[in-house]
Amino acid sequence: MTPEEFPVVFGEGWALPKPQPFLDHFLPLIHPQATFTQPMFGDAHGLAEVERMFRRLFALLPDLIATPRRSAVQGDTVFIESDCKATLGTKPISFSVCDRFVIEDGKLFDRRSFSDPGPVLRAVLRRPSSWTRAVRSRIG
Repeated sequence: MTPEEFPVVFGEGWALPKPQPFLDHFLPLIHPQATFTQPMFGDAHGLAEVERMFRRLFALLPDLIATPRRSAVQGDTVFIESDCKATLGTKPISFSVCDRFVIEDGKLFDRRSFSDPGPVLRAVLRRPSSWTRAVRSRIG
């Protein structure tokens, strides 16, 4: 996979049901020594930790959809800005995110997700029905 191809692949993957079809799409694209970083979760190193991080995210937000809005490619680096929507408790939640990916030898080698975790954390605190899922996902 080339950096120029990845924005389309990203959008296709995020449109899939979570977690298994999403993971089946993305895990083969991830370098075995990859590092993924995102707010609310510790850094994930290697395939097993990356999978665990996404399973934790989908434990909290099982219907999470990221809709890509813009992308930019420079060399081996891809930036993708997305609008995210999910249900937390019984109410919708939305937030924006910008992901930076480094692609090495056709695989995702590094991902750093930039977003404000405030909207999700405030929604969890305001929605007691989501507390069990938040504990299961171990956010924070």
